[in-house]
Amino acid sequence: MGENWLDKYAITGLATLAGFHQFGMTARAVGASRMKHGVKPPNTDGPPEFIRTFRAQQNTVEFFPVSMAGLWVASGFFHPVPASLAYFGYLYGRQKYFKGYTEDAEKRVPGFHLSLKFLKALFLMCFIGIGHKAVRHYGNVDLRELIVRNIPSLSN
Repeated sequence: MGENWLDKYAITGLATLAGFHQFGMTARAVGASRMKHGVKPPNTDGPPEFIRTFRAQQNTVEFFPVSMAGLWVASGFFHPVPASLAYFGYLYGRQKYFKGYTEDAEKRVPGFHLSLKFLKALFLMCFIGIGHKAVRHYGNVDLRELIVRNIPSLSN
């Protein structure tokens, strides 16, 4: 059985599903907080506990498209495995952020910083991958091949 070009993106698909799951769980948490505190839609004001949960979810919504784009661009232009691993790290940081924020606004900071570190790693992969492909396509220079050929320890 031959390999389909999509096969190498199975881990990226799994990471995407994990992101969708987290996205849904934060929305569900807001719904539960609405019920608990009697905040009827479309109101977004209420007790501090509700507001923190709502803000944590809204911030997650704001970052979702950026993180998804980073995951898929890094997977396509760099490599699916490290890109997906970075995205799983990002999701872990977002989970810490969400849990911390719902407890106390100051507790969101460590998770936020952790998720940003993984997001930066993801975008670094994007830039390296796109840069390499652009130089190879437009400049007719394969940087990876150039490096491997000129550093003896890498060619073994």
